[in-house]
Amino acid sequence: MVTKKKKTVKQQEAEQTATKEQPTEKTASVKTEEKSNLKSEPSKEEKETVQKEHREPQMITVNGGKVTHAHAFPSKDKPEDWYYTARLDGVQLHSMKMSKEDVTAYQKKEVSVENMMEKYYPTKVAKQVTPEQFKADRQLSDGRTIDKMNVYKEKDETKQNFGKYKLYAQVGEQKMSQLMSWKDLNAYFDRITTPAKLVEKNFGERLHLASAYEKYTLPEGIKMSDVRVSKDKQNGKWNISVNMGELGKTDKKALSFDDGYALFSAKMADRGQLAVKYLTNEMSSLLNHHPTETQNRGLKV
Repeated sequence: MVTKKKKTVKQQEAEQTATKEQPTEKTASVKTEEKSNLKSEPSKEEKETVQKEHREPQMITVNGGKVTHAHAFPSKDKPEDWYYTARLDGVQLHSMKMSKEDVTAYQKKEVSVENMMEKYYPTKVAKQVTPEQFKADRQLSDGRTIDKMNVYKEKDETKQNFGKYKLYAQVGEQKMSQLMSWKDLNAYFDRITTPAKLVEKNFGERLHLASAYEKYTLPEGIKMSDVRVSKDKQNGKWNISVNMGELGKTDKKALSFDDGYALFSAKMADRGQLAVKYLTNEMSSLLNHHPTETQNRGLKV
């Protein structure tokens, strides 16, 4: 009769440890299947992360910005109105209402993302100035220096423009402030403009700069001699009008102090430029009102 030797305490502990370290075939198979399932079926969050990481930009701007999710969509309230939107470097841009022509072109796939971005988000895709360029460009075209310029939101509740952005500038002892246009506001925040350009554009007339009047050009068919500038004897103000001969005369419009100063003292503007500034609509109306009659008279001759 064989007698089994009793296992020592150390032998028992060694066997227990070995059992824990070497799982059974069944247990090992289950763990392998679990690992396999994890690799073949990633979670929803993992799928979304992979998709975001691999989303190719639809456009890369001149500044290196990545445009994604660019698309057009109809309004829920007015299906006939369409809007365009996109994301720039992950930031959702404000939706912009599209023209009917662009809606048709978009539906026919005749316009590109580049075309739409340049039209509806021009300041987002334009070349930015460097911080150094923005800081350095503070000299006006006449040589004067901008002492101070900043953009602020009107906080005075009693003022008409409360809550809106305004531009402030100081040149010498002259201090100026006015409401900013949407275009200038975007140009400022997107850093595609400089203090000198903003001040010249918004305060050029108050500063009597020639650049403020260069954009005005008399239409073809109207001569400088047709423009009249006369002083009103009753109120002492200078008026401007245009005598277009057989086509008629425009009404008289009073010149502002700044425009009068630019014409008579600073010599930065001429009568033709001021006529365009004040009387463009009236001149256009007179020119467009008689084309047929003028043509008929010519045919009769």
